[in-house]
Amino acid sequence: MIIRMTAATNEQIKNHFHTSWPSEGCGLLLGTSSIDDSVDIHSIIPIKNVAADPTHHFELEPKVWVHHLLTSPDLIGLFHTHPVSAPLPSAEDLQNLQSYGQLMEVYLIAGIDPKAQLIELTAYEVVQQDHRYCLRPAALCVT
Repeated sequence: MIIRMTAATNEQIKNHFHTSWPSEGCGLLLGTSSIDDSVDIHSIIPIKNVAADPTHHFELEPKVWVHHLLTSPDLIGLFHTHPVSAPLPSAEDLQNLQSYGQLMEVYLIAGIDPKAQLIELTAYEVVQQDHRYCLRPAALCVT
């Protein structure tokens, strides 16, 4: 899968990373999918993280989350940030995916590249394997 987004959308995610720090930031991805196994993200919706420990976990504010589930036909995924670690899915990320994986096509994580100390964004395709939802690395193309 190829996931495309504009440089402006990429910057919005990075800005959300900074404004949420030291907590994890989170939000929704809006876009379209194509029959050629690609996705175009056209915008993001930052959502308040209401987790009890937001520096180590994320939980989308339920009222806003449910509103967009019911009213946003172009909802294709979600994103969240890892404020002090690499943008790799944690065991908790994968466990929580079981609750909403059927609603998502893509999943982005922004984190810190430990070598360069820069924000890095990684993209994943949500897939079902052996009756579980998993994240498969996907190509991210920022234009």
